[in-house]
Order: sequence, then structure tokens, then C-alpha cells
Amino acid sequence: MESMESMAVPTGLEGFDLLIGGGFKRGSLIVVAGNPGTGKSVFSAGWLYQGAVDLNENGVYVSFAEDRQTFIDNMKGFGYDFERFEAEGKFRFLDLVTVRGGGISDVLNCIVDYVYSLKAKRLVIDSFSALAQAMEKPIDVRSLMHTVLTKILRKAGCTTLLIVEIPYGESKVGFGIEEFLADAVFLLTRREYEGVTLREISILKNRWSEIIYPSYVFTLKNGFQVFPPIWIRRIESPVGKMPVIPHKKDIFSTGIKDLDQLLNGSFCRGGYNLLEIERDVAFPLERLIRPTVCNFLNQGYGVLILPPQGIDASTVKKTLIPFTDQKYRENRLIMDYKGREESSIVVLDGASLEKDMEKVWSIASDLRRKTGKPVFSIIGFDTIEYRYGEREALKTLGQDVTQIRSYGDVRLNIIRSHVNVAPQLEALSHVYLKIEMIHGAVFVRGIKPRTPLLYPKMVIDKDFSKVKMTPVI
Repeated sequence: MESMESMAVPTGLEGFDLLIGGGFKRGSLIVVAGNPGTGKSVFSAGWLYQGAVDLNENGVYVSFAEDRQTFIDNMKGFGYDFERFEAEGKFRFLDLVTVRGGGISDVLNCIVDYVYSLKAKRLVIDSFSALAQAMEKPIDVRSLMHTVLTKILRKAGCTTLLIVEIPYGESKVGFGIEEFLADAVFLLTRREYEGVTLREISILKNRWSEIIYPSYVFTLKNGFQVFPPIWIRRIESPVGKMPVIPHKKDIFSTGIKDLDQLLNGSFCRGGYNLLEIERDVAFPLERLIRPTVCNFLNQGYGVLILPPQGIDASTVKKTLIPFTDQKYRENRLIMDYKGREESSIVVLDGASLEKDMEKVWSIASDLRRKTGKPVFSIIGFDTIEYRYGEREALKTLGQDVTQIRSYGDVRLNIIRSHVNVAPQLEALSHVYLKIEMIHGAVFVRGIKPRTPLLYPKMVIDKDFSKVKMTPVI
């Protein structure tokens, strides 16, 4: 049977354990390195906090950087209420901001005493860089790590996490000793990505798990959480119906509350909007358009869909049926270029774009008269360009925009990034969203208006399924 010491103990950090073999080994030594402001303290505090919440494990936070009250106040902003666990005797904060040179031996003894007296299983030293700089010789740093951290604390079954500051312009992690003796080393970075913030965590070393994918995106929104690649994290299957988000007089919801707030009101009456999908995105697109379509249908609006490349009419129909009100399903019409017409599927000729678009506009007029409401249409312009050519696609744009604006309808055009008519569609669009894949995870980003990178996740709430967008901040 596998011993407790050799088993991985979950970190409790959302998405992270999937990437490192289930968690940290009991009594291991972990290094979290990065430039100032990259999220090292939030990562470490989150690990301590979730240990107390999920596993009832006591923890000690040793700080050479900030006092207790500053730490407590800052961490509340990320959803970590350490005062609660202080009161319960599960957490201690050791303030060593004023420690210098001669007091190091006393400091080390104090840390060990705190760990043993609290029976702590998790220890954070923030930062090891400050502690090491207070020592006179590099050999003292090595002795500290080898004797105190890897022997005494490991014997107590206490996992130790060292925060290591990397000054801007340097690439070496601390003194180099940390990387050598640590069981795992993680590097946190923050950089600009096309005008928005991108946070990345890289696995530089992990003794108990193979490093298959070295880098991932994370956020500090509501605490530390990592976004695993889609082939690692299981995609939740939706259940029940999509919750209805009421439309306003001239403003229409996307069906995703988080996205509505970031888009300053979402789609407007007569709006011509664009969703661009990067070439390498491997994600079932119908999952992302379903909340919007269902939100219109379930409020009695007509919906007209010409699927983008890679999706046929029958797939769209199947993915919508379980989540729409039966009395409104006849208000949904999906177009295709093959097969025969059936309930809710209209077959276009495919020979003349002018004639096919006249048919589309005619169907929209019928839906508008039937429902007494504007029509929401999704048009795969990549399908149009592929079927009829770039020249014909450009020729129809002017009249298509006029139709939408004249009747006060709402349009969402969908394209792949290689489509030639993309610049014209971008220029005409009120809202312009882009779907892209970064380190294997799928993100949505607003270009017009500008939004942070947003991670879409299906959330199951009793009998409802909804999409939640988490920003990378």
C-alpha cells in the first residue's frame, strides 16, 4: 500500500492539481518564483487557505514583506478570510518584517516552533529571497534549506512553500540552490497580450509528475485559479434549461450575464456584430452560441441560423432542442446546402448568393411578422465566402447591413480568422469578439469594446446550466 508521505495532497487551488499529478507530496519543498506583482503571494496564501478549508490542515505564513493586518486585508480581496482560521487556531501569521542579520538563528527556531506547536502541515516563507539576503554567506543559505527545511520540517510532515523574488531583467531563480534542492519549482509571469493582461504559470521542475505541458494561463480573480487545456479538464455536459436573461427595449442580452456587463449592454437593436474564431481553436462552437440563441428563443424571438464552417444544420438543431421551450421551437430556422427541407431546416440553393440572401431576408420577415419582435440571426460568413467566393460575399454586405438596421434586427456574423472579408466585417461591427486558444485553453476576448481575456466555463446550478466568464486579471 502507498504510504501517506508518498501520496499527493491536493493543493485546493482550482484547476492546478490536474496539472501536477494531484497535488504536492507531504513534506515536500516547493519554490514559487517570479517578478514582483505576478501573484506569488496569492498563490501561496490560497494554498494555505484551501488546506484549512478542504483538509482541515493548519498553516503558518512567515512574512518578511508585510505586516499581519496588511496581509489579512489584502487577502480578503481574493476571498481568503484568514481571521476566521486564526480564531479557530488553524492559522498563524509570523511577522518578521524587521528581522536583520544577527537574528536569523532565532528566526529559524521561531519558525520551527510555530510549525510544531500548531502541528502545521503547510508553511509559507514570504520571501525566501529576503531571508537569504539577511544571511552573511551563501553556504548559510544552503545549510538553511538542507537542514531546517528539508530535514526538520519534512520530519514533521510539513510541506514548505518558498516564495522567491526575481528582479526584473534577471532570469536566474534566487541563488540557484532553491532550484536544486526543491521538489517542484513554479514560475509565475505577467505580460501584455495584444493590449490585455496575460498571466502564466510554468512548471520548471516537478519530481513526482511528468511535465507534459509546461505552461498554463491563470487568473487572480476571486483567488488563484488555473485554466487547464480542454483535453485535460472534462467539459461539463449541460442539463435542464438555460436561465433567461430579459432583453431590454433596444438592448439584447448575449445570454451570458458576465459578458453582458463587460460589453456595456451587449447587442443593440439594428446591431451588426462579429465573432471571430482563431484557426487553431478546437472547441465545440455550438456550446458558445447556444446561450445566446436559447435566450432569444425562450423569450419568443425568432432565430435564423446559417452555421459557420464545420457545423451542419442537424448538429445545431440537436444541440438546441433540450434547452429551448417547446412552444417557441418553431421560431428557430436553420439553413443548409444539402439534404431536404424538414421541420426547422431550410435548404438553400447554393448557386446564387443574391437569390439565397433574398430567401434569408424573406424568412426573417416572416419570423418578424409571426413573433412581432426583432429577429436574431447568426450567419457564418466563412460559409458564404467558401460557397460563393470573396467577391460575391463583399457585394452582399451593403444590402445585408441595411436589412438589419432598417428592421431593427440583431445579427451575429461568425468567421474563421483566414476569411478574406474579415476586415470589412470588423469595420461594420458594433460588437467584435474573438475566440482564441492559449496554452490549450479557450478564451473569449472583446475587441470592440475591449475586455480582458475571458475563460468560459459551464456551471451547473440545480435544473439550469449557464456559462460563466472568468477574466484574466
